[in-house]
Amino acid sequence: MRPESIEPIELEAYVDDQLDLARRMAVEERLAHDPELAASVMADLRARSALRLLARAEGPVPSGLGSAADRLDRRLAGKPRSRLFRPLAGLMTSAAAVVLLMIAVNDGPAQAEPPPYVADALMAYRTGMLRAGMESLPQSRVFDAGEVMRATRIRMPVLPEGWTVRDVQIFPSDEGPALQIMVDTAEEDAISIFAIHAGSDAPATPVVIDKGAESVAYWRNGDISYALTGAAAPEALDIAARDLADNRLR
Repeated sequence: MRPESIEPIELEAYVDDQLDLARRMAVEERLAHDPELAASVMADLRARSALRLLARAEGPVPSGLGSAADRLDRRLAGKPRSRLFRPLAGLMTSAAAVVLLMIAVNDGPAQAEPPPYVADALMAYRTGMLRAGMESLPQSRVFDAGEVMRATRIRMPVLPEGWTVRDVQIFPSDEGPALQIMVDTAEEDAISIFAIHAGSDAPATPVVIDKGAESVAYWRNGDISYALTGAAAPEALDIAARDLADNRLR
């Protein structure tokens, strides 16, 4: 039985993992009977994987990924397979160069997306701000670093001068109990320090992302992952996060 016809746009969607299971099986059946087409699709999949690895690389670009980006740049410079994707060709052609530029300028990690725990940190901050406005929910201003360490294996950095504890809470997460400390900075800004004893792909140096009304800086120190969240501008939060990350743990 001959495999059913596959449209070029479906090949693009297959590479981008945008097809439902039935159409993926139809594409794979076609590729099984067309070695030349299969080789072309596999090359596109490999190029896509190379870009992902390059975007997640920390420090110097790993051996081979730079040349893979060059090959991808030359490959994407050709004519797209379907007219639908033709307007995107210029963006795709420069993708590898953009990723390399990000790594060179930042001299550090360039990550495609933050670790999953960052979403928990953002929710913990919003919950902390909600608690602050509720008289029926008293806040706990006492932070016993030794007790927290024994119970959760989480160590917190020493707070910068002028920072005061407003509230301390333990939150559940998929990786285990997480610690959140709401603090007031020396400038009286309310921010949240979130920490969890779990491995992650967070970098050792804080990275800041803009989440609209809030900014989140995240980093890792050994087996403990941290996030600093607040309403400050990303630039201001980056300074605060680097200050906190440089302090000793207790």
